[in-house]
Amino acid sequence: MLRLISIVIVFVVAVPALIQVGYACGDKFLMVGRGAKFQRAFASVNPGNVLIFARPTTDAKAAIRDPQLHKALRQAGHTVNVIEDRALFEQALKSVSVDIVLVDVAEAPTLNGLVAASSTRPEPMYVAFPSAAAKLAEKQFMCPLKSSDGSMKYLEKIENVMKSRRKKA
Repeated sequence: MLRLISIVIVFVVAVPALIQVGYACGDKFLMVGRGAKFQRAFASVNPGNVLIFARPTTDAKAAIRDPQLHKALRQAGHTVNVIEDRALFEQALKSVSVDIVLVDVAEAPTLNGLVAASSTRPEPMYVAFPSAAAKLAEKQFMCPLKSSDGSMKYLEKIENVMKSRRKKA
């Protein structure tokens, strides 16, 4: 009889410890690997039209040619157009409402006049990429972004520019 009582007591104590606890709302996001990814959660408060000029001769490692950056910008709510031809770039500046132009800093001396002459007055954001032409242009043009920066830094800088443009408007 004593043996039966001890087995029942062990069973009563051990079984509740083996049952998995139901989590409250939101607790499942605290478990490792189950939370929302920040890139999916990032949404721009001030979405804008981003025009990226990436010539075919631009290094394939340059951030402005990275499809992941383009995808991150689109997921954040921005409209993204990538142009590789100078004539099409000029036409886009004249015909499309553009808020931000992402350009390799090596292209800055030739494209600065086109961007400034655009009717929508887009904000040029020059991206520094390690090359001889870029080093010369970096001295003349401010480069808030580097090619090695992650997409979150691009999203942050673009959001700041869009915020200041909305305040001016």
